[in-house]
Amino acid sequence: MLALKVFVFGFLVAAAFAQSSDAPVVEILTEKTYVNEDGYNFVYKTSDGVSRQEDAHLITVGEKQGISVKGSYSYTAPDGVTYEVSFTADDKGYKPTIRVLDKQ
Repeated sequence: MLALKVFVFGFLVAAAFAQSSDAPVVEILTEKTYVNEDGYNFVYKTSDGVSRQEDAHLITVGEKQGISVKGSYSYTAPDGVTYEVSFTADDKGYKPTIRVLDKQ
């Protein structure tokens, strides 16, 4: 029982420190989502420069159904370099391509 109390106390202290962080608040600037019976797509951009778009459709391979996804996301790394990752994920696996968009 003492171990549980120590764990809960530690969790509460960690949560308090996480909330008092000086990290900037990130806001969603744009967001659109569409879902239908055979797939979905979405796009969003945030105030910290992150963006993502994704398009998915049901596929049938043999007797099995799954989802085929194509998309991309971009972000600025802590070193100031902006990266874009384009990807496909389907019955052949996950295939990303990474590009450097901007070096500061």
